[in-house]
Amino acid sequence: MRFRKSIKVTKGVKLNLSKGGASFTVGSGLPVSLNVGTNGAYLNWSIPGTGVYDRVRLDKVLKEKLGGVLGFGTAAAEEAEPEEEAKSAKQTAKKTTTKKSTSSKSSTAKKTSSAKTETKKTASSKKEPDRPSDKEMDAIAQEIALVNIHRQALDVSKKASGTLDADEAEAAIEAWLSESEAPIEFSVQPEVLADKGAVMIDLDLPEIEDMPQNKLVELADGSIKIKKKTKKEQVEDYRTCVFGLGEYVASHVFSVVPQAKKVVVSAYTQRRSEKTGEQMDVFIYSVVFARADFTKDYQDKDPYEFCQKLPSRFYVLASGVMKEIAPFEAADIQ
Repeated sequence: MRFRKSIKVTKGVKLNLSKGGASFTVGSGLPVSLNVGTNGAYLNWSIPGTGVYDRVRLDKVLKEKLGGVLGFGTAAAEEAEPEEEAKSAKQTAKKTTTKKSTSSKSSTAKKTSSAKTETKKTASSKKEPDRPSDKEMDAIAQEIALVNIHRQALDVSKKASGTLDADEAEAAIEAWLSESEAPIEFSVQPEVLADKGAVMIDLDLPEIEDMPQNKLVELADGSIKIKKKTKKEQVEDYRTCVFGLGEYVASHVFSVVPQAKKVVVSAYTQRRSEKTGEQMDVFIYSVVFARADFTKDYQDKDPYEFCQKLPSRFYVLASGVMKEIAPFEAADIQ
């Protein structure tokens, strides 16, 4: 049974309860509202009657801003220091060169100038193609790992063995979650159907706003640049990520619960209601995974295409946007 409930605390303030935890919405039903919960703090705003709205994650923004004020946590601060050091070194070198030049003879100055010109030409001819810094490359590598999390799924095609016990299974899943080192934040609410040998998982997905925005592009001259992804690329990457995350979770649940024959992953995200304007949990896919589906080479397949071949429920528009669906319930599992 899924549990989601909203309780009106006072005018404009609601308490939202679910298996994943509690959250507060301040300004409920107004054009501007604040939602604070286990997934972070979000500022939501809209222009009534226009369909225009936006959502900003405040806790990340505040952390970045305060980090800069207090002297920690921001990439800008870390990059500024090397730039200042380089600038200082350049100024020192310039002063030293000037001092030596004024005290030397004119013939020596000509030779020095000629040598500098030759050195400059040589350096120019050997100039290597531009590339992002090591820090930027590391960030891009982490983003690629996030999008391709399905490659970290396990091969658990071995048949189930033993009797499924609900308490033991939930404890094993909880232990795995506490040790998981996935490159992405997520939470799950498990329900064990011991009589059917199945584990049902409600998976709280990351928001598309939290997905990587940049990509590496190699130019004709061999240089590598970081460019912003198109809207289409962002939507496709989000689809790959969320379906891949379902594979990742299901395979690890099979691994820690060897008695399970099936794992049903029903994934939801937070969307704004077109009627009320409030944020609400919306399921966007539900897939029934069996152990036999997890062959040794399935990680190389596109997660979206992989899940299409399994018992599943999802509705993806031509634009890539995933619409709300009704997830599988316990009664649907045979």
